[in-house]
Amino acid sequence: MKRMAGAVVLSACFATTVGCGPTEPSTRPDPVERLLAASEPMFGRANGDDTWEVAVCRIPRGVTDPLYAELDDRMDHDVDEIVDLLGPVSDFYTRWSGGRYSLRFVAATRDVSILTTETSEQCVDRALEQSSPRAEGVIVVADAQHAEDAEGGRGGPGSACADDCSAKATGRYVYVGASDFMSVWGSEPPLDLIEHELGHGLDWPHSSLSAEGLDGVVYDSPYDLMSNSAASRETDETLRHGPGILVVNLLAAGWVDRVERWWLGDDTRVIEIGARSDHSSPKPRLAALTIDASAFFSIEMVRASGDDAFHGSGFVLIHRIELTDGSGFDRRQFVASEELRAGDEWIESGFVVRVLKIGDGSARIEISEAA
Repeated sequence: MKRMAGAVVLSACFATTVGCGPTEPSTRPDPVERLLAASEPMFGRANGDDTWEVAVCRIPRGVTDPLYAELDDRMDHDVDEIVDLLGPVSDFYTRWSGGRYSLRFVAATRDVSILTTETSEQCVDRALEQSSPRAEGVIVVADAQHAEDAEGGRGGPGSACADDCSAKATGRYVYVGASDFMSVWGSEPPLDLIEHELGHGLDWPHSSLSAEGLDGVVYDSPYDLMSNSAASRETDETLRHGPGILVVNLLAAGWVDRVERWWLGDDTRVIEIGARSDHSSPKPRLAALTIDASAFFSIEMVRASGDDAFHGSGFVLIHRIELTDGSGFDRRQFVASEELRAGDEWIESGFVVRVLKIGDGSARIEISEAA
């Protein structure tokens, strides 16, 4: 049974917390509540234990699927070794969930394989078909590397579930090629791609530096695991984890308990927001500026520590969040500001945000309406 404490806490908080603002739909649109309602089916998976079964897919030489590079070398690791290598991924998600989410990786009882005329889709289908009832998702690692211009992997949250949340029933999966698990990496492979795809397993969408980047599927944002997951490693080749997680995704997973909300027409307000990585902060980690019933600007503070240390110094960041009638996977999230530091001002769509101060663990900002 999944513990649902995260969902209960959110319901109570968003109804009563000072600073949340009025939520009566007849008076003011509230896209934050809409996002929470759409995300609620995932709260059970994102809070408590989440078991993923790992399988290796054996790819024959001469395979015709263009996803794979025309190379004869194959990954040496067996499934038990891969499970061991994934240990730090559990630590990454424990950090970002504040201990609310516990990933467990278990080895499949046997490998799967495809024929030369088949594709990676069959890798996933066979891993799901053979998965055990305890597995709530499957991770498939091909033993062949992908072509240089091909995707590194993919993942999906599967269908909503009630009684039977097994991977076999929902189709929840992650698939990656062998590149990050080749012997050249030794015992410390890069893990950002797996972390990114597991984010899709939590129904998180891609993000980008611009709306055009989303339309063209450009992984260009260094601020979010769900965009350029290799951003930290590109800065420091010794790093192995992806960058931090957008607060809107933490909110959608039930890992944020408070949102500071602001609508056009409200009085000017000075607030402090805590660093997005700081689950112990009593300050809200998200300020939401309502555009309409389907969109808002999210304001968060990125502290240059931990998984975000590669940024060098802290800053405030604003994203435009656009909701759809689909799942969280279809949500549109792109950067609306540059990195904002003390003294900077951002103006858009009638909103004015001034950064008054950035400390080690929080930022003081002023929100007002443009004249």
